[in-house]
Amino acid sequence: MKKIILLLITLTPLLCNSQSQNEVTFKVQFKPNTQYAQTIEQTTKNDMKYSGPAEFLQKLKDRGVQNPMITESQSKIESVFKTGKQTDGTNFPLTMEFVKTTPINGKKIIPDGTLIYGHGSNGNMPTLDSIVSKDLDENLKKTVLQSAQSTFSQLSFPEKRVKIGESFSIDSPLSIPIAGTTVDMTITTNYKLLNVKNGIADFDVSSVYTLKSNMTKYTINATGTSKGKLQYDVTKGYYTKYETDAEIKMQMKLENFEIDLNSKTGSIQTIVMTNI
Repeated sequence: MKKIILLLITLTPLLCNSQSQNEVTFKVQFKPNTQYAQTIEQTTKNDMKYSGPAEFLQKLKDRGVQNPMITESQSKIESVFKTGKQTDGTNFPLTMEFVKTTPINGKKIIPDGTLIYGHGSNGNMPTLDSIVSKDLDENLKKTVLQSAQSTFSQLSFPEKRVKIGESFSIDSPLSIPIAGTTVDMTITTNYKLLNVKNGIADFDVSSVYTLKSNMTKYTINATGTSKGKLQYDVTKGYYTKYETDAEIKMQMKLENFEIDLNSKTGSIQTIVMTNI
């Protein structure tokens, strides 16, 4: 009997480890006393074509507007997100610093050294409170703060226990400003667990974009898809790499002209986490 008990004690860690390699608890969350060094590289290509009366098209030409208008851009943003000690057993302060950004068309969107302050709590996405940047006016500060908060809101995944081969889906909003209006879409993203190796869970990611706007003034049709991969650190509860390639197609019929837009975006996010 003693030998059997000893054998069970010996095998228990191995059995538990084997089980952990077949399923994971997926929940993206920030933890206290941790540094998250993030790099986001993005490429975008937009192909926009106007159609309408000859007079309208001639006005565009006279204004120097190319038709079709094809634009391409690349950007790289390096930021550091630091969380502090828990203040009451649940909440903790945090800061986000934009360390280095690549200029787009010769201008930095977010100046280096821009700081965002906020707070986090166990199991919840951070709440951002304020922004400090000597090179941004108040309107731009507000825009950057709202954009950063929106990004964190999209990472607010419900906790999921997933086995290899299983999938789960998340809906998130997307707003696209175009031609003086805003097109609202819903992104339905499917995450499928492929494998778990050395504490890293590999997910296949695919998304479908559907039009949400109910506009009576203009006629809008919009669709989109994306594919990618996500690597999730099981122990630290955050992803280490997230790659996506997305394409959105949109047709808009306005008062006296139409717009056809084809937008392609590729994004790679990498995160290195260290304890502070």
